[in-house]
This record gives sequence, C-alpha cells and structure tokens, in this order.
Amino acid sequence: MTNVTLLPGWAMGAATLEPLRTALSESLPHSTVQIRELPSIQLSTIEDDLEALAVGLPAGVLVGWSLGGAVALQLLRRFPERFQSIVCIASNPSFVARADWPGMAPETFKSFYADFRDEPERTLKRFGSLVAQGSEQARQLRRALTWDQAEHEQRLHALAVLGVLDGRAALRQAPTGVLYCLGGQDALVPAEVGPALEQTQDRVSVAIHAQASHALPLEQPLWLAHQIQSFLAVLQLGGRGD
Repeated sequence: MTNVTLLPGWAMGAATLEPLRTALSESLPHSTVQIRELPSIQLSTIEDDLEALAVGLPAGVLVGWSLGGAVALQLLRRFPERFQSIVCIASNPSFVARADWPGMAPETFKSFYADFRDEPERTLKRFGSLVAQGSEQARQLRRALTWDQAEHEQRLHALAVLGVLDGRAALRQAPTGVLYCLGGQDALVPAEVGPALEQTQDRVSVAIHAQASHALPLEQPLWLAHQIQSFLAVLQLGGRGD
C-alpha cells in the first residue's frame, strides 16, 4: 500500500484537486490518495514550516500542483527517507525566470505581488483567469476553482516564497525519480522549461500536454493519472530511480 498525498497550488482550496484524487484512486487501486491543504509558510521560517508539514504527512509519494510542487521538491530535499518520489504539476523549481532558466518575468511577478498586496480580491480574480487561460474550457475551469481559507497576510507570505524559492539545486541532487507534468498553453509556467528540467539529471522526467493550461488537475485529471501511474510503475521496476 502506497500513500499518495496531493498538495494544492497557491491560494487554492483542496477541492480543486478532487478530480485528480478521484482519477488517481482509480488508476492506483492499491494506494491511499489524499489531499492536504498547504500550511502557512514564509521565507523567514521556511525550514521550520517544512518540518512541521512533513510531520503531518504520511511517508510515500507527493504530488504537488504549482506552489505545491515547489514545496514537494523542498520536502524531498529535507526528508528523502520519507518521500519515495514526487510529481510536480504545472510547477517550476524557479517560478521566476533567471538568466539561464525560463519562468515568469521578474517585473511581471513584482507587479502581481504589489497588486495582490494592495487589491487582493481583484487580483485573485485575475489570477483565476490566468490559471485557466489557454484552455478551450477556460470559463468552466474558472468557475470550478476553489480558494483556500488563508488570511490575506498568509497568502502574501506564500506568494513571496513562490517568487524567491529556487529549487534547481535540490532537483539536481534529488535521490529518486521526479516527474514534471506541464501544460503547453500554461500562462504561468511556460512549457519551455521542459527541456531545462530534463537536462538537470537523469532521474527527472517531463510530460507535456500540448493543449492544457495551468489548471491541469481540473482540465486533464485522467491524463495526469495515467502519467503518474506509468511513472510510479517504472520506478517500482527500477527501484527509486537509480
């Protein structure tokens, strides 16, 4: 029996991952699949926050969407003995672009952060549109998004973590398999990061759905479940990705 824990993205409620949880429960009938809300995290206490989160998670596989994927990567860095593999959905180890790494333009992120700080409700609505942008089902996806119950300050702290966190070193040193599932039409995490991810090390795999948006767990849960099931089957055959 394998425990599979799903971690949502920034400001997202657990219900947003329910379609993926259902699909994974069918694809992995001998696994226990559950969703955990992201806790309050901030830059000044990030290591303590990771430890507190890990204590409450069952050992097994982590599947994180967007910020949840970045958090999963950091949990693997800190506790490799607890998490046998991770899957990062519509996620980037460095959400903000670096000189040698694709991502959101730093100026765009700074502007979004300032907008959310000053006009949270209006900016959250715009963020929902960005999550669904690029999908043929954009309107339905926007309506299906659910938000977490975090306070404004908590969301602002988590957004700062997303903008600063650079998990590329953790990815290069990952002791086990890591799967990245990306959307070809994602307006927040460019699919162009795929080749860069594949070049980090041999244990990293990348799957891209050419027509999908950032809302992959809602838009393509069956495709994701198939990718994750196949990835875990290969790992089981070959050990922990060695």
